[in-house]
Amino acid sequence: MCSEKTISRRGFLGGLALAGLSAGLVARIERSYAQNFSGELKVLCDSAKRPALQAAVDKFSALNPNLTIRLNGASVDQLMATVRMQLSSGTAPDVVPVWPGGGVPLSVHQIAPGGFLSDLSSQPFAANIPAFAKDVTEVDGKLYWFANQPSVIGPIVNLRVWKKAGLEQPKTWTEFLAACKKLKELGVVPIALGAGTQWITQLISYALVATTVYADNPRFSEDMKEGKATFVGSAWEEALEKYLELQKLGYFNDNPAGTSFEESQQLVASEQAAMAVHTSGTMAGMIKAAGHRDFVMWPLPGRDDAKQTKIPVGITNGYGVTESSKNKDAAIAFLNFMNEPEIQSIWAEITLVPVFGMPAEKTDPIYTQVMQFVNDGRGALYMDNKWPNPRVQEAHFVGIQELLSGSSSVKDVLGRMDAAFKSA
Repeated sequence: MCSEKTISRRGFLGGLALAGLSAGLVARIERSYAQNFSGELKVLCDSAKRPALQAAVDKFSALNPNLTIRLNGASVDQLMATVRMQLSSGTAPDVVPVWPGGGVPLSVHQIAPGGFLSDLSSQPFAANIPAFAKDVTEVDGKLYWFANQPSVIGPIVNLRVWKKAGLEQPKTWTEFLAACKKLKELGVVPIALGAGTQWITQLISYALVATTVYADNPRFSEDMKEGKATFVGSAWEEALEKYLELQKLGYFNDNPAGTSFEESQQLVASEQAAMAVHTSGTMAGMIKAAGHRDFVMWPLPGRDDAKQTKIPVGITNGYGVTESSKNKDAAIAFLNFMNEPEIQSIWAEITLVPVFGMPAEKTDPIYTQVMQFVNDGRGALYMDNKWPNPRVQEAHFVGIQELLSGSSSVKDVLGRMDAAFKSA
């Protein structure tokens, strides 16, 4: 995407309509996918998406009883550490998770150029990729993975806690701090932070930077690539200072560096904490842990002018077929099967996140406001999508943990991120 273009719900959700299946459509699916695939198909996913993927696996298996599908899940951190090595050694599963852009070890710009992924440009699902995201989903005009969901970052709020505190939704940074202050006075942890899980460390940064940086300069990522901007001296400093302000005011749980993502979810689900700044893809797990649906996702206001507020928005990780796959036809057929309206609808119901092709009226009420921001063009593409290499994100991860421990300064952290950015 070029940052000057707006990111809209039309771009995300335009396409197939998810309607009820007719008998004719069921018959077509059976004709298309009951091809008597055999042998073994190994599929790997991140643990949060396993329930949705399992539903697709079960249905595809029923159509192909001679095919053994082995579905395994792992945490994002584990995937980043192991799958790249498997790709290099030719031992990776047939279907592997892939991220957009170039900012993480399993992003498409990092692994497709190495010849590790099969070209999927001619597959039907290729038509569903939003135009604004093509430069972070494609490599040299070719598509190497199946991506089916948008993602947003913001506070996931337990409304039962919020209502007990008698609070309204904060629309400015000052109002947000005031809400956190009242929650703390009531004995509730305002923000559950699981910084012991590395990828969680970035989320508050992104949620703030969407406003502090990209509200003023939507072309910031392009300016960095052209050498016209750096992290140091930019409004990234403002965002990280505000991150630290939340800690200094005592608005996080005790020992966030020793708290895992799962533990932070449990704090919110059990009403010990009011909210956690997470991705939309974690909502289903939060609801399951709480046993109720009294949650909402809001934009995090980064400044005192509510009109400036933007939200980070992107595409969730999807799935590619390894070039070394010994069952490539079955793997590609499985990805196309996941693109069928029936499977997409089930996927959306399980993950509680919209999928490409879903009509606006089917958007879960939990996301009404954040998707309105997307629809209004008030989104900033996930920052790491435009970073040239995974070293920038690694410097960010480590830097945030050092900031929280008091062992580094904002300028030091951003200086290391600048050095990593220039090392591409």
